[in-house]
Parts: sequence; structure tokens; C-alpha cells
Amino acid sequence: MDFSPSGESLKSLAKAWPCAGSAILLLAAFPPFHLSLLVFVALTPWLASLKEPDARGFRSGWTFGFVYMLGQMFWLLPFVSKWTHSVPLAIIPWILAGLITAPFFGLAGWLIKLCWKNDWPWLIPVVWTGVEVLRSYFPVLAFPWGLAATPLADFPALMGLGHYGMIFFASAWCILPSVALAQAMSGQKFVEWRTSAMLFAFGLAISVVYWSLPESGEAKTILIAQPGADLAFGDPQTEAPRLKEAIDPILAQARLSKPDLVLLPEGVAGENASFPPDPPFPIDPHVPVLFGGVRDDGTHRYQTAFGFDGKWTYADKTRLVIFGEFVPGRNWIPFLSAFNLPSGDLDAAKEIKAVDVNGIRTGPLLCFEGLFPDLAFRQATNKAQVIAIMAIDDWYIGTNAPEQLAQGAPWRAVEAGLPVVRSASTGISLATDARGNILAKAPMGIRRALPARVVLPSTPQFFPLAPIFPMLALLSLIGVPIAVRLKRKKSGLVD
Repeated sequence: MDFSPSGESLKSLAKAWPCAGSAILLLAAFPPFHLSLLVFVALTPWLASLKEPDARGFRSGWTFGFVYMLGQMFWLLPFVSKWTHSVPLAIIPWILAGLITAPFFGLAGWLIKLCWKNDWPWLIPVVWTGVEVLRSYFPVLAFPWGLAATPLADFPALMGLGHYGMIFFASAWCILPSVALAQAMSGQKFVEWRTSAMLFAFGLAISVVYWSLPESGEAKTILIAQPGADLAFGDPQTEAPRLKEAIDPILAQARLSKPDLVLLPEGVAGENASFPPDPPFPIDPHVPVLFGGVRDDGTHRYQTAFGFDGKWTYADKTRLVIFGEFVPGRNWIPFLSAFNLPSGDLDAAKEIKAVDVNGIRTGPLLCFEGLFPDLAFRQATNKAQVIAIMAIDDWYIGTNAPEQLAQGAPWRAVEAGLPVVRSASTGISLATDARGNILAKAPMGIRRALPARVVLPSTPQFFPLAPIFPMLALLSLIGVPIAVRLKRKKSGLVD
């Protein structure tokens, strides 16, 4: 039997390497590699290959997406294997994640091919971003993970476009150099790709200008607590005493240093889901505090941010984690029981609320919510003065996920024009200013009381038109095919 590769298989491999190679290059820009500036050139091989006459856009995009999302979602393997105690079981959701998300990139490949064929290269970053918006907010599967601009959190001076069109605007800007390079590689003269180069230079100038703007407002001290206690895989029987042991010294420090607010992570409110909560650590009316837990109102159960400064206030979580906080198909997919999923679904709140604690108007985001650009923006419209992210990243210890989750904090700061403070049980806890600069950061896995001096704006600092670009990018997904059909009809190529 002849096992030597046939001409057809070699031809298929030759067609696959540009999209797979671009996926690997883009992955290298993310944690744990942190080759962040690769975002500007990573898509070049794939985009150049899509200019070829025989390139199949959807198939090429699907291959890119499958490789890319397998890399992005690799944290599922150790997470699910620890949860189920079975590596084979863990492989199933990992592969499914790649299969489910690959069609989004197939759509991107098809649209990019249409842009090349119709000589609209300037639209390529827009349709790429439209697909990012689509997969970030697609019903049930919404998961804004692996967005192209995310690694620029390592370079705050390059994040400024996020203020004017959320992270999606910055993602479109990141793609421009790859478009220009793909044009140059195909032999086009500078006059044909100078538009991409000029738009990139203009975006760079806007980013640097935003980053350079001085902050104005009142400085406040927020003590960010990182208890160092594993709230995911620790023994639930000892969780309450472990939390008390970890948090008591932090609160004792707060009583001495008198910060304006103490921020604790999600999951520390205790087990009874009451309101007011009954946490395992003492509540002191002289220590204003904000922390996360579960609230049951008798009809619904919510993940909730609880604030206390002598009186209680709360805000419920609006975006839930699929298979973590709710399980679609729980009653009709038999094999789900093998994954030891949580026994009860939580409910998503319908209203995004800010809370007032000790005179500080705070916009709480609970864990997964810290990935969503619109939530930080809407908290800014609620007149929040600071965004507070409360997280449990303990599920993903030993993977790249905690780092990428933490990269969301600088982006939410830039989008809202507000400082962000983030408390995670074992890390990563940090504070940023409104320009995305890291002010303080605690190493993972240790107990730390992290004081941060942040400037709270006296007036709203968000850009009111910021949602327009993501909406336009999303509309391009149907606008480009319609424009192509109209062009063909005008040319007499369709009936």
C-alpha cells in the first residue's frame, strides 16, 4: 500500500498553511507568549492567500478559526479534567469549542474574499471586526474571547481607539497593517495600499493622544483584597474558615489604613444566599466594602455584588457563563451528567446597576462580565466613577486564561474612561487608571492587600458615540454581500 502523499493532499496542505500559520502567529501575541505586537502582522499570510483566484474563503476561514480557537480555548482541557477527573471527557468540550466557533471565522474568510474580489481592501478590517462583534454577542454562545486587540493591553499607548469605538475599533486598526502587507506581497504598488498605511498612522496618533490626556478628578484609595484562597477546587467543607482566616487580616489592615473602599472578590458572601448576606468574615460599619456572592429573592437566584458602608446595596449579574452558571439543554442531553455540572441554574438580571458605597459611585462587573465592552460603557452611562471587577479565576490556575481575563481590565478602563479595580481570589488582582496604565498588581497565588490610589472623575468621561463603530461593523456582515449583489446586477452579471 502506498502511503506517500498524493498531489492533491500536498496541494491541500499548501493551501492550508497560510491560514493555519496566521492562526499560530496571532496566538503567539496572547498569553502566555506575550508577543503582543504580532497582532499587527499575524494575519498577513492568510489575507495574502485569500487574494488568490482559487482561494475558498469560507473553508480557509474555517480552518483558521478551528486552529485559532483550539489554541485560545486550550485552558478547557486542564479545567474540565480537574472538574471531571477525566482527560478524555475534557477533550470533548475543547474540540466542540473549536467546531462551534470555526464557522464565525469561515464567515470572515468568505467576506474577506468578497472584499478582495471587489477591490474593497479597506473593508477587510471592518468585516473582521463585525465577526468579532457577532461572536461576542451571539445569543447563548456569547463569549468575547481572543479578540484581536486584546494583547495591546500590554501597551496602553496603543489602546486609545478603544475609547472611541470599544475594543472592536482597535481590533479593526490592528488588521490594517496585515491588509497593507498582503497588498504589497501581491505586487501592488504603494499608491494602492497607502490608504491602509495612512489609516493605521492616523489611528496610532489618536491612540497616543488619548493616552497622553491628563486625568482630572478626586483621588481615592481603594484596597484590593486578594485572599489567596482557592474558591474553585478547594475543600468546600473548609471554605468558610479558610476565607475568614484569609480576609480577617486584610480587613484589620483596612481598619488601620482607612481606605475609601475595600474590594473583595466574587464568591465570598457565604452559602445562605440571603440579603443582607452573612459572609464568613466580620462586617464592620467603619470599613466600606464591596464583594460578590449569590442572592436568592425567593423566586430567582442571582450572582450579586454586595456593597456595605453602614447600609446595604446590591447589583445583580446580567451576563452568565454557559455551563458554569446556566446549562442549556440540561434536561435533554444525557451525557451532560458526566461533567458534574452545577445542579441549579442562576438567573441573569435585566438591569445593569451601579452602586454607591461610601460616596463612591461604583460600576460592578462580576467575573465573566469583565470581558464585555458594552457593560463597562453602560456603567459609565450610569455615572459610575470607577469600574470594580470581582472574579474567581481559580478554575483556570495553570493555564493562560487568568492572564487574558486580567487583560480585560485595562480595556474596560479605556472604553469607559474610568479607572478599574479588579479583585480575584487567587489573582490576578490589579488597578488601572482611565488610560489603561497598570497602577498596582498582585502576583498570582498569594494573599495580598493591594492599595491603589485612583482618580475618580467628577464628570462622565465616556465617548457617547463609542457603540456606533461596533454596530456598523456588525451591519457590514450583511451590507457587503448586498453591495456585491448590487454591483453584479449593475454590471449585468445577475438577473
